[in-house]
Amino acid sequence: MILPLHRYCVLVPLVLLSGAASLSAQIQVSLRMAKTEYVANEAVQAVLTLTNRVGRDVTLHSVGPQSWLDFALKNERGVPLSPIRGMVLFQAVHLPVGQAVSKTFTLSKHYRVSELGRYSGFAAVRMPGTGSTTTTITSNRVRFDVTKARVIYRQKVGVPGSKAVREYRVMSFTANKKSLLYIEVEDQATGRALRTYSLGEVIMFGKPSFTVDGANNLNLLYLTTPTLYVHARVNPDGKFLGETHVKRGSSGTPRFVTFANGDVRVAGGVAYDPAQEQANRAKIRRLSERPPFAYR
Repeated sequence: MILPLHRYCVLVPLVLLSGAASLSAQIQVSLRMAKTEYVANEAVQAVLTLTNRVGRDVTLHSVGPQSWLDFALKNERGVPLSPIRGMVLFQAVHLPVGQAVSKTFTLSKHYRVSELGRYSGFAAVRMPGTGSTTTTITSNRVRFDVTKARVIYRQKVGVPGSKAVREYRVMSFTANKKSLLYIEVEDQATGRALRTYSLGEVIMFGKPSFTVDGANNLNLLYLTTPTLYVHARVNPDGKFLGETHVKRGSSGTPRFVTFANGDVRVAGGVAYDPAQEQANRAKIRRLSERPPFAYR
């Protein structure tokens, strides 16, 4: 009987097949975090890379109640973390011969990693054997921190068509010497954060602007480069509704204007499309190239 992998102490010793050591060497397991610093309640993601050196295609799949994959995590106090809802059965993964396959897993969906602190752990991959025996291959160990962001704006709003009340929170967070803007939406009845995610880099010397429109969507206007502003929108469920880009115009610094019908627009700027700008630059480069017949 193979015990669950939710405690480090039960990962070894394992039941080994004949030739299991060589099999372990033929399936290489590598784990890395999508990033090493996360804001509390943000989705914590890890990338698992499996390289198949067996010489044939391999499919990793769960057998009965036992998953082919488990993550052994512990907090900074050394306490192992159990899955939130018991055993997690991950979807099967097919590994073509000689290829490496990478899969991203959201650890925060299955483990309580939203509390502030430092975490560490590794992945354990079960290779199906014969009968009831199983070989387990473990990855390298990874570490990540969950920390707190600074709230710079908050506003409670009702959800149109219901009695629910939500709170928008805009937060700033510094990572790798960059300032990032975060949005969090909390349900006031449960106190649960519905969504927490980064909107991208922000330059704080140009003070961001925030306002709520007639549909109770949050509008944000902030600098992302010294000359480029972003107008982003988020609804009361935390869904990102998209963004537009604006550059400074002749009439001054871009700013929000709210109309009588509740619409929010940006005034004092010039609409800017980064994708179109890149396409125009590529077109100019192509026109500057000398045609082949010019070379003699």
